[in-house]
Amino acid sequence: MPVTPAIDKLQSILDYSENFLSKMHELGQAPHSRKSLQRLFSPSEAADMVGRDRTTLARAEEELKVDPPVRNPDNNRRIGYSLEQIQAFREHFGTLPWRDSATDRPMVIACQNFKGGVGKSTTCINFAHYLALKGYRVLVIDTDSQATTTSMFGYVPDEDIRQEDTILGYLDGSHSTLQPVIRKTYFPNVDLVPACLALYEAEIALVIHIAEQSSLEARREVFAELGYGIQSVADNYDVVLLDSPPALGVISLNVLLAADALLVPTAAKMFDFSSTVQFFRMIRNYVAQLAPDKSYRWISVLTTLFDQRYDSQRQFVDVMRACFGESAFQRVFFHAAEVINASAQFVGPYEQVKPNRKVLEMMDSVFGEIETAILREWPSKREALHGKGII
Repeated sequence: MPVTPAIDKLQSILDYSENFLSKMHELGQAPHSRKSLQRLFSPSEAADMVGRDRTTLARAEEELKVDPPVRNPDNNRRIGYSLEQIQAFREHFGTLPWRDSATDRPMVIACQNFKGGVGKSTTCINFAHYLALKGYRVLVIDTDSQATTTSMFGYVPDEDIRQEDTILGYLDGSHSTLQPVIRKTYFPNVDLVPACLALYEAEIALVIHIAEQSSLEARREVFAELGYGIQSVADNYDVVLLDSPPALGVISLNVLLAADALLVPTAAKMFDFSSTVQFFRMIRNYVAQLAPDKSYRWISVLTTLFDQRYDSQRQFVDVMRACFGESAFQRVFFHAAEVINASAQFVGPYEQVKPNRKVLEMMDSVFGEIETAILREWPSKREALHGKGII
């Protein structure tokens, strides 16, 4: 039998697989030419989200010149409000959850673990959606060359995104701020710095750039560049989420030094636990070398992909809590087919037109605990937390 050259075989694989990905992106965008948030929120849901009753919202529609919610043509009942409308109500009634710029610093959180397949990007994407639904202003920075997060926000990496559209547009000195590479997304309240495969290739260029520096201090500055870029735009946001590469490199170390807090997704399995321990060991060593005075507001492990059908995983959660102590969130992210299936179609659980309420309750519980960890760091929120008996 004739042997197919490797280049031809790889091209054939790419043709089929890229065609499939293109069709899946189209499915996630249908019926529009670009992705949009199709989920609507019932008057009751909207009232809970805004903090006012349904009657008050209805009265405010005319005053705010907000379009009334979509109605069911069969029975003329109100179907629901869009997130943009809900945000307008929040602004009108003064119920936006934004930090107080006079006292509260933006929170920069890295979703980071050098172990792949632990739900890092899934956590980052869905937490961004959760925060946006709550009304926070969110910037997501995708620094992973696999660009899963970028794909979930409706883009086809390496087709829609060029190298200069990523953090490299700032890191290579083309821009003095991250602002030119930030783009609005279809999801209200969420902005994005996208990623593409070029980020992987850029690692080599960054290593060469570091080697060219004449002093230790100059080399250290290269690892701090992303942090400077984030500082240049952070005042526009409440939370900045960093989706980092699942490997140790110049970019991932930039993420590590730019973050105020580390959110470390970890599966309840021995190999993943061992990898996370190694991750902590490596970041301790590298932080000691690159930024010995670096501090984090918190470092917390989030148990992901938890399948309660297995005794071994239930037992291992206890082991992780015993080892990590206060550095582990109590809530766990359950393994859910709906989350996996939604990601495969580039549509997250929070944006589905008819979401699975049980899955949303689970995710709300997980992300609510992380949200509280953020609020604890904002002085303007302490009185409210104290009133709830949280602090």
